[in-house]
Amino acid sequence: MNRNRTAAALLAAVMSLSAAACGEETASSVIPLSAAPSRAVSSAVSAAPAAKSAVKVTFALDPDTAAPLLGGLYTAEAEGYFSKCGLDVTFQTATSAADAAQLAAAGTVQFTTAGQSTAFAQALTSDKPLTAVAALLQHSDAGILLPAPLKITRPKQLENVLCQTAGKSLPAAKLATVVTADGGNAALLKASAEAGTSLTAVLKAGTTAVCGSYSWDGMVSRQAGISANFLFFRDVSPELDDYPLLLAANSSFLKKQPQAAKDFVTAVKMGYAYAAAHPENTASLVCSKVPALQNQKSLVQRSLIWLAGKYTDDAARWGQLDTARWNRFYTWMNQNKLTSKAIPLGTGVTNTYLQ
Repeated sequence: MNRNRTAAALLAAVMSLSAAACGEETASSVIPLSAAPSRAVSSAVSAAPAAKSAVKVTFALDPDTAAPLLGGLYTAEAEGYFSKCGLDVTFQTATSAADAAQLAAAGTVQFTTAGQSTAFAQALTSDKPLTAVAALLQHSDAGILLPAPLKITRPKQLENVLCQTAGKSLPAAKLATVVTADGGNAALLKASAEAGTSLTAVLKAGTTAVCGSYSWDGMVSRQAGISANFLFFRDVSPELDDYPLLLAANSSFLKKQPQAAKDFVTAVKMGYAYAAAHPENTASLVCSKVPALQNQKSLVQRSLIWLAGKYTDDAARWGQLDTARWNRFYTWMNQNKLTSKAIPLGTGVTNTYLQ
């Protein structure tokens, strides 16, 4: 109980301080899927003072992002945090991650979500005006699901095992990296796209390992009662600890409207504090926003409960971006030629707009 009260006090403090900042100018190893996740609990949300005038901002949602990860954004809108921070925000859904990045780079929208490794990385190779201003999830949750019948406890044992990579080069490269790091022969990996086959069907067959994310694919497996373990890539190779979800902005907007940008980031921070404290309420909201999930509230809630402690995790503050980690991951991407041109290091990232 003392631990819960402490968590509640800390989250209430975050909400109060974030609200007050609106409008102010300021500078493992293999894990069993049955393991019980931690849950954050919070008390009432502090109210934020109304700003003098509303700044119009358009936000593009990347449709490729797992919906639970967007819970904090939906709550920022539903709880009125944007308006309390003096913003009139309109959400729109892009057609793809590349479309979302392009809309933000063109200035058609001011903010978007992006994964460090996807369209955002490609945009940086072309010097497009996109800047990551906050980490919405602090550490990579990417890895590989290992059905119990395979009896695999380390990457080297994946030699000659069929591994589903969905036909994508990024998870295939991560898989090869961790197998090599563990002393295995990456040439012996057997990749499978398994197009059109459901995750649960593949895992229940028990003969194929599956690349995916713990916050969604891991939760799907647990919800289905499938006996499996999860190996995080970052636990084997630290350079693979990329930022799975970023809050990114049009660089010109950041320069022209620095205070509005700070206020937007603050409202999003408040939204994620609420999502961490109230995963059940947030699950209902996410399911109402995403029709395909309307009958999967328990699964979405399971994901949100696990995510609750991961938004800030071990960072000094919510949203903090570590440039050393940033560059280490992009160095790995460049070495594996995962973009059309090399990604320039030290670009497209700032902590300036965090409060």
